[in-house]
Amino acid sequence: MYFPIFLIVMGIVLMLQPRTQRWKTRMDTFFQGNEKRVKQRANTFFILGFAFILAGFAYLYRFVG
Repeated sequence: MYFPIFLIVMGIVLMLQPRTQRWKTRMDTFFQGNEKRVKQRANTFFILGFAFILAGFAYLYRFVG
């Protein structure tokens, strides 16, 4: 029963992580200032987080229904 809630929480964390200053500085250093690659990675995290949230709701719907 806790797995869907875990997926939803992890999805929210993944979606919010690229907005933190620590994440931005680490990605900026890793990609050597290439803003396009940093934005690509941020979008990837957002989409992955959204997929986790959808999977969590699907599991929750299956457990309840």
